[in-house]
Amino acid sequence: MKKILLSLVFATSIFTVQAQTKVTKNAIIGKWEFAAMNVDAMLYYDIEKDSISLSPAILTQLASSGADSASAAEMMKGQFAALKEVLFVFNADGTYTITGSGDKGGGDESGTFTVDEATQTIFMTNKKKGEKKDIKASFIKERLALGMPADSGPKSTLEFKKGKD
Repeated sequence: MKKILLSLVFATSIFTVQAQTKVTKNAIIGKWEFAAMNVDAMLYYDIEKDSISLSPAILTQLASSGADSASAAEMMKGQFAALKEVLFVFNADGTYTITGSGDKGGGDESGTFTVDEATQTIFMTNKKKGEKKDIKASFIKERLALGMPADSGPKSTLEFKKGKD
């Protein structure tokens, strides 16, 4: 009986791994609404649950400075409130728009994109500035996870849920 059960678990896990969505142009086409943000070794903010989890290192730092972690978490949630408005739209013609980004006063962004399926990377070129971004992408529980390029500081991942078209 144990052998049958173990075989079933093994077969199910292989199927589940293979069933995960690959990052392809067709898989990302559509509207994507901001859902969560993960800043490595610092915090995880889930906009849908309106919850923030601070890392032990941040909690220790707050405690040593005499700050109240609950108040600090609420303040951070207030600062992240603008992220609720961020919307990525990837179009079938290879163009994209980002609205609600408020990128340092730059407002909305648009441009073109391509997807390298082998490396699961989205290459984006800003229409106005000509800036290019290489963004590692994956799917986490049906959310599009974008690893944001960081010149310095911790790695950040933004998660988006599929919006209504």
